[in-house]
Amino acid sequence: MDPRSTEAYVYALVLGRVIGALRERHGMSQAALAERVGLTQSTLSRIERGQARPDAFTLRRLADAFGVTPGVLSDWVDQAYARSAEAARGAIGTRKTHKNWWQAAVAVAGFAGLGGLVAFAVAAALDDLTKKKPGKR
Repeated sequence: MDPRSTEAYVYALVLGRVIGALRERHGMSQAALAERVGLTQSTLSRIERGQARPDAFTLRRLADAFGVTPGVLSDWVDQAYARSAEAARGAIGTRKTHKNWWQAAVAVAGFAGLGGLVAFAVAAALDDLTKKKPGKR
């Protein structure tokens, strides 16, 4: 089984896209954010591409860099993940009960298509979520 067809990979991809989008919205380069949270730029790049998964402490430092709590950051990722699932199901016509929506999306659109769909869903979710002015630390 291709590791890119697992739920953990898709979740990491969504998490990375959220972090990348927030970094850009805050006007930070990868190098600047990496330095701020104590990572190398290459590690942050791997996180943003869904190829590395940050530990809980790193997630806390990332949330701090964006001025939100780790809970808010986690909620944003979860909601972006749900939006990705909804968009995939709509685009490929799979049932809402289909648990492995990402596998169906890959079968129809390929991994690049899944990545594009996730990027679109993350951008839409963050637009909605960041307008709500979440609780700051």
